[in-house]
Amino acid sequence: MLAPYEVAFVKDASCPSGKVLKVTGAIRGLHRRKACVAMAGEQASLATATP
Repeated sequence: MLAPYEVAFVKDASCPSGKVLKVTGAIRGLHRRKACVAMAGEQASLATATP
């Protein structure tokens, strides 16, 4: 669950190689915004999730 206007970067197969999915939370009644974006090296290291 994302708060309104909160941003999450997701690495999945929906974006081409070298890009990640940027998901932006929306206010009630609106759809989340999704876009494939290139991610800088320092951002990529912060986005690594551990199970």
